[in-house]
Amino acid sequence: MEKIRQLLPVGTTLQDRYRIEQQLASGGFGNTYVVTNIRFDEHWAMKEFFMKGISERDDDTSAVSVASASKPQFEAQREKFNKEARRLHRLRHPGIVHVEDLFDENDTSYYIMDYIGGGSLAEALKRHGPFSEQRVRRLLPNLLDALEYVHNQEMWHLDLKPGNILLDEEGNPVLIDFGASKQLGMSGANSTSTAMTYTQGYAPSEQVDQNLDRIGPWTDLYALGATLYNLLTGNTPPLVSEIQEAEAAAFMFPETVSGQMRKLILWMMNPNRRKRPQSVAEVRTFLNIDTTKSKPEDTTDNDSDGTIMPEHKDSNEPEPSFLQRFWENYRKAIVCCIAAALAIALAIVLWPIAETEPASEDPVSTVTSVINEPMTSPIGDYSYTGPVDENGKPDGKGGAIFSDGRSYNGSFVHGIMQGKDARFQMGNGDTFEGEFRDNRFYEGRYTISEDGSYFKGTFKNGQPDQGQWYDKNGNRI
Repeated sequence: MEKIRQLLPVGTTLQDRYRIEQQLASGGFGNTYVVTNIRFDEHWAMKEFFMKGISERDDDTSAVSVASASKPQFEAQREKFNKEARRLHRLRHPGIVHVEDLFDENDTSYYIMDYIGGGSLAEALKRHGPFSEQRVRRLLPNLLDALEYVHNQEMWHLDLKPGNILLDEEGNPVLIDFGASKQLGMSGANSTSTAMTYTQGYAPSEQVDQNLDRIGPWTDLYALGATLYNLLTGNTPPLVSEIQEAEAAAFMFPETVSGQMRKLILWMMNPNRRKRPQSVAEVRTFLNIDTTKSKPEDTTDNDSDGTIMPEHKDSNEPEPSFLQRFWENYRKAIVCCIAAALAIALAIVLWPIAETEPASEDPVSTVTSVINEPMTSPIGDYSYTGPVDENGKPDGKGGAIFSDGRSYNGSFVHGIMQGKDARFQMGNGDTFEGEFRDNRFYEGRYTISEDGSYFKGTFKNGQPDQGQWYDKNGNRI
């Protein structure tokens, strides 16, 4: 009986020039290797068409064969494999893997493509756990740029996920695996009638239901939203049916994810395709980034709540004159002096009041008022104004200004922010108004400063749980 193996052995040479150096991976429709072009001493990746469970390989000749009954299926899938190679050969973008060569050997097909040695985002997630929002935002501009390039070719990727995004040596993302992609014909209709493959959690309803006439950029953007969610949380994205049933509660974000990023993901993963962003440009506008001008790491600052906001400086804007700089600095100095004088006056007025403040009726604590007292909490250092307990911890109605620019006005209970009618402002201007429990949002309204949209309802672990998002006019989103 003939021996059958899945992968070609290391050292095998194809086309008299591609020598296999390493076996990388084996999937349902192919095997991937690292090869060296021995004529130019260059490293490439090579993909071999091999249908797991159908294809067989002769141990002596390495030839691939299939049973007669499976031959039509094998050839149909092999043609899709070749189409993928030809499609990728035409795409030339730094964020998309490029195919260099395509050939037949061993009664199957192979293509040679760029070798991206940094591994996939899925592998990085498995090794190191969820990504920080700052890291995700560094990746986003390049991902959006590559995806927009694909869409401008009238193509849709249709299998975007962390496993299909590799990292190059500089840490930049590169899209791979266009086997599920579709292309529009001259009439604007999809040029293929074959069924769409998809990955659960990353595919919207129009893809799951095989509605070819309803796919578009919004389909890939759904998958990108699911990819962001997976990277930030480490959780498998919820199914469309789960989102339809539970809405925002279907998502579980860590506290480190900003309101803007949560809103972006909920927007991109809206079950209704018409309510998702319709193009990459809309996402870029929402994030206020422009990948055509500069690298993301050069144009962003990280504020206290993880939100990365780009600079808006125009490189063509003339430098201010000496006189303009003088008056601007003079104006700032005057404002600072006035502010300092007001602060001193306020302290002089309030200090006697603080000293004569009647004691709390709470027999457990002796209440004293203090002004600008430095404090430390699990969520950061802050300056506190208000009453304290016998141990010097904030206790009662007071105000806190954190060292990173955030602020809180509301009740404290022995050093913990807790109580109703509280107001918390993030470093990026987002605000929460409502009830705090154990230093976290509990019930109320979280407003995005950028566009006035807001979430109203209850929060779990500081994240929106049961409730609804609204636009600035009060319309449900």
